[in-house]
Amino acid sequence: MNAILSNRAGRHTFPYSILVFFILFLLAFSCSSCGYSNPYAKNKLQDVPSKTLLLTTWQNRTNELGLESIYFRLFNAWFKKSSRISVVFEEEQADLKLTGAIAAIDLPGLFYDSFDKALEIKLKLTFSFTLRDNRNNSILWQERKFTIYEPFIIDPSGERTRYNKQKALLRIGDEIGELLYLRIHEIVNNMP
Repeated sequence: MNAILSNRAGRHTFPYSILVFFILFLLAFSCSSCGYSNPYAKNKLQDVPSKTLLLTTWQNRTNELGLESIYFRLFNAWFKKSSRISVVFEEEQADLKLTGAIAAIDLPGLFYDSFDKALEIKLKLTFSFTLRDNRNNSILWQERKFTIYEPFIIDPSGERTRYNKQKALLRIGDEIGELLYLRIHEIVNNMP
């Protein structure tokens, strides 16, 4: 009778079953993948870009000095991520040419306190741009009046308000850069 009670060879405990299940789950998870790859990120197999882009410094028709150079650097940073498009600075080398203008900045109040003092302003930036095929000077994409809004908080300190406004302008520039990056890649993918 003692032999029957002490026989533990065929039984497994609950934590052991969880451990086996967890190991099998990790093995199945590591062997499978969805196969997604970012088509806009650099690919080591495609070292040679298929198109070259001339980024120009946009005209700045606003009173924000230096905004055009900040946006130029932001756009350039976006296109440095690409393996399909290479930024060049000589017009003769460029397949595509992007020109543009920052047309206007408007600062309408958005939220007011009980004394009609603005608490938040929605920065409204209007710009235009044109993407041309440099080989035949045809227009591939043109926006004549494109507007983006970005709110920022008014602070009693004028310095803090200027800082918030600059951050809002940077967020808009990054948003424009992303829009240009994605749309120009779509255009390049559909070009012969």
